[in-house]
Amino acid sequence: MVTIKKTAVSSKSSIVGKAKLAEKIYGSKGRKLSLTKTQIETVIGGLLEEIKKSLIKKEEIRFPNYFSIKTFMAKPRTAMNLKTKKKMMIPAKRRARFVISLNLKKHIAEGK
Repeated sequence: MVTIKKTAVSSKSSIVGKAKLAEKIYGSKGRKLSLTKTQIETVIGGLLEEIKKSLIKKEEIRFPNYFSIKTFMAKPRTAMNLKTKKKMMIPAKRRARFVISLNLKKHIAEGK
């Protein structure tokens, strides 16, 4: 049995996806650089695709003063099926670790 954890989104926070991010970039810098929203969205999509390819190749991605993403091998572990109470072994697998920079953590805490 797989349980899905739903995260509650408060009325103050909103979700920013690729299209909304492209719109924000277009509003702040896109017009000055004469880029369309579609071009910005294409660049964002390309960036995400390259990040995915790099993680598959086990490369570390670093954006100084923002964040870093790297992969690691998670150890095998035992878990319990909540319906049958039967223990089962979950094998080791490669996972991604996302680490926010101290500078960005500080700015988030201060609300700047």
